[in-house]
Amino acid sequence: MVGVFRDSKFEIKEVLRHMFNADWFKEARFQHVKSPAEVVVGTLRLVGGHDLPKPGYGELSMNTAYMGQDLLNPPSVEGWHTGKEWINSGSLMARINFMAEKIGDVSAPGVSAIVNRLRAKGSLSPEQLVDNCLDLLGPVEVSADTKQQLLSQANEWGQISWSNGGSDAADQHVGQMLQLIVATREYQFA
Repeated sequence: MVGVFRDSKFEIKEVLRHMFNADWFKEARFQHVKSPAEVVVGTLRLVGGHDLPKPGYGELSMNTAYMGQDLLNPPSVEGWHTGKEWINSGSLMARINFMAEKIGDVSAPGVSAIVNRLRAKGSLSPEQLVDNCLDLLGPVEVSADTKQQLLSQANEWGQISWSNGGSDAADQHVGQMLQLIVATREYQFA
C-alpha cells in the first residue's frame, strides 16, 4: 500500500482502490470478533439513550467483565488477546443476552427509530421484515441457512402491519426479529 501511495503521487484514492480490490482485504470479512468492550459500546450506541451520565452506568461497565474483559484489569502487561479467544460458552451467552436485552427494548431511542423506519414502509411481508431488519442493523449479511431460520420465525408471525390496532404486536415482532439477528453467528463475527 505504501508503494501504491508513492507511485500514485500520494493519491489516497488509488490506495483505497488497491485495498478494496485486494484479495487479502476481501478474505478478512467476518474474521473479526468484537471484544467485549466493542460489543457493549456498539450495542449501547445502537440502542441509544446512553449519551449522558446517569445512575446505572457502573453496572453497564461490568458487562464487559462478564464477557471476559475486565476493563481495568488486563491479564498481563500486553493487554487482552484478540480474536476468537473472546468466544467461549459462558462469554457467548453473556454477549447474546446483553445484546438481546438491549435491542429487544423497543422503547429505546435507537430501536424505536428502527421500528419507525419500518412502520413508514407500511405493511411488511415476512421476507421484507427479515431483509429490512438485517439492513437496518448493519447491513448484516447472513448465510442462506441463517436467513431461512429467520424467515421461518417471521412466517409464523405472518404479515407485519401497524394498522388496525396491531401496532404493539408489530413493534414486538420487530424487536424479537432484531434479537434473533444479534444472536446469529454472522452478527457476532462482524
